[in-house]
Amino acid sequence: MPKVKKFRFKVKAGEGGTRLDAWLAQKIPDFSRSAITAAIKSGQVGIGGSIPQPKTIVRTGQMITAVLAMPITAILPESKPLDIIYADKHLAVINKPAGLVMHPSGLHKSGTLANALKAKFPNFYLVHRLDKDTSGVVLVALDLPTKNYLSKLFEERKIKKTYLSLVAGKLIPQEAYLDLPIKRGKSGKFEALAGGRTAKSRYRVKEYLPGYTLVEVFPETGRTHQIRVHFSAIKHPVVGDTMYGVAAPGLTRQFLHAYKIEFKDEQGKPRSYAAALPSDLANFLKNVKK
Repeated sequence: MPKVKKFRFKVKAGEGGTRLDAWLAQKIPDFSRSAITAAIKSGQVGIGGSIPQPKTIVRTGQMITAVLAMPITAILPESKPLDIIYADKHLAVINKPAGLVMHPSGLHKSGTLANALKAKFPNFYLVHRLDKDTSGVVLVALDLPTKNYLSKLFEERKIKKTYLSLVAGKLIPQEAYLDLPIKRGKSGKFEALAGGRTAKSRYRVKEYLPGYTLVEVFPETGRTHQIRVHFSAIKHPVVGDTMYGVAAPGLTRQFLHAYKIEFKDEQGKPRSYAAALPSDLANFLKNVKK
C-alpha cells in the first residue's frame, strides 16, 4: 500500500485569491498539479471541514487539510549531463538549461531535471521551480532537514533571487518596484489583476540597447510566470516570450535567466551561487549590440 502523508496549512495574508489546486501545488512541490487535482476531486482535501473543488478560491485565514498518498510511481533515474555549480552532502546547486522540465507531470513522464538528479543523487528534494524555458540556478536539497530549512527561507522570503532579462523597448524609470497582484484571467493565462495573489518584484536597468532594455529583476514572491506577467503588464514584455509578448527572430525562448541565488545557511554563513548567461542568450545580446 502507498504511504499516506497528512498536511495542514493556514492561508496567510497575501496568499488568498487563487485556485486551490494551484495553491496546493506551490505548497507541496513533491506532488504534481494533476495529482493534487485528482486528490481534491476524490475528497482528500478539505477547507474548514467542507469538501472543495480544484477551482475553489482560497481565502486568507482558511485552514486547509490534505491526506495524500505518496506517488506510487518512483522517479526513474536517467543518465543525463548535469551542470553542477556546487554540491555537498546536504545541498546541490544546478544550472538548469532552457527546455528542461523540472519534474515528471502531465505529458512529461521522463527526460526531466528530476530524472537526471535521481541518477546522481538517490535522495533529493526540489524546493523551488523554474519554467521549462527559463534557465539558471536551482537549489536542490539532499536531505529532509535541508529541504525544510530552505522551504522555510523561501516562505519567509529570505532567499534573494536575481534574474537577468531583456525586455522590449526603453524601460523607464531605471529602477522601480512592481506590486501587481496576479491571477488566472479569462484567457487561461496569468494576468496582473485586482484580487489576485500578492506578487512583488523589483527591477534595475543594467543597459539600454537599440529597441531593448537589459534588466536585473529581484522577485520577492514566487508566483507562476511572475516576471513575465509583470513586464507584460507594464507594456515591456520579456523578449521572445510568445505567451505574454511576441516572438523574437533569432531567439527560440524567452530571454529570462535565473542568474543568482543568495541566502544564509543554518550556521549563518552567507551563500551565493551564480550561473553565467547561456550561449543562446549571450549570442542574441551580442547581435543586438552590433
